[in-house]
Amino acid sequence: MAQDYIVLKDSKQNGMIAMNKSVFQSIADISIREVESVSSQKSTFSKPVSIKIVKNKLKIEADIKVRYGANVNAVCELVQNKIYENIAFMTGFKPSEVSVNVTGFDF
Repeated sequence: MAQDYIVLKDSKQNGMIAMNKSVFQSIADISIREVESVSSQKSTFSKPVSIKIVKNKLKIEADIKVRYGANVNAVCELVQNKIYENIAFMTGFKPSEVSVNVTGFDF
């Protein structure tokens, strides 16, 4: 079974500080919305951002649509950096992997 949280600080005297993966998913969703040339791939059956926690390592996968005429490589790199930086800044935890998948184009 996959973990639903990441342990940030573990102390035998005071307890444990952990963060649920929904926190990281919310931050990644906000980061995607900040980029102009992107619209997230929303569907009733799947979420645009997938979070996996394996051995206390955070792996993020985002599905996006790129606006027609935008440089796909530059947009993907910008989204990847934005997600990484926002999660590192807001939580103090650095993701081990951030993947961006282009699922289509918006016209």
